[in-house]
Amino acid sequence: MTPRILRLLVAWIVLLSPAAVAGQDRSGSYDSNGVPIHYVDKGHGAPVVLIHGFTGSAARHWQAPGVIAALETAGYRAIAMDCRGHGESGKPHDPALYGLEMAGDVIRLLDHLKIDRAHVVGYSMGGAIANQLLIKHSQRLITVTLLGAGWEGEDLKVLASQFSALADGFEKRDASWLIGAVSSSGQKGPSAEEVAAANASLFARNDGDALAAAARGLIPLYRVSADSLRGVSLPVLAIVGEQDALNLEGVRRMAAVVRGMEVVRIPGATHASSVRPSAEPLVTFLNKHRRD
Repeated sequence: MTPRILRLLVAWIVLLSPAAVAGQDRSGSYDSNGVPIHYVDKGHGAPVVLIHGFTGSAARHWQAPGVIAALETAGYRAIAMDCRGHGESGKPHDPALYGLEMAGDVIRLLDHLKIDRAHVVGYSMGGAIANQLLIKHSQRLITVTLLGAGWEGEDLKVLASQFSALADGFEKRDASWLIGAVSSSGQKGPSAEEVAAANASLFARNDGDALAAAARGLIPLYRVSADSLRGVSLPVLAIVGEQDALNLEGVRRMAAVVRGMEVVRIPGATHASSVRPSAEPLVTFLNKHRRD
């Protein structure tokens, strides 16, 4: 074998190696019922769809904290979408274009990528989207993982009032209540200066009117009956920070009705700080139900 042929052979082997395949980036966008949806698609293996939280994006909630890299390293295909109204996706200002359309975006993403079934992971608002998929599209799922999310129950009056207040605040470019709620640890919350800085940063990277519309349209995502959850047969995991006062009760409520649901509590984590340490228990759970 000549040196030239040997070099070509080595290069070909490297290109086909698992490490090289795992590093592939097939990011793109697709039309989802008239709204362009951007997604990141990296790695190789069983597909894991990651759905970020309100005001976030694939880059902020999954890429920056290292969750996508952890999934790639573990041999999974990580697909992180920017929900409508967020990130690099389209940002409609009509509340009617949010809600259940956001769950439809995930199914259309699977169709666009020609994926029959996938693991789904939802953080915060993404958890509400994942719950809709769990009860209405279970045939397209392998497992569901909720991060900083649970079940709000059947009485949504208080939640609806909170979303309405959030929308009013976003229209005035004021997200101070949300920032304080997700960052608080027990009795200690962020300082006024920290809230002001976070508020300025949030509106510098987001369309406030789109977020206000999203907040006004979110309630349908949270309409989940106890009977529908009792019928769940897929593996479900909830990961929640021990200091996540917003969602600890919702996780307990959901675990009481979903058979076999697993719960992992992250010591010392708030709602906002729970994403980075979630990678390890997430990979452990996915490995238990691996279907490459």
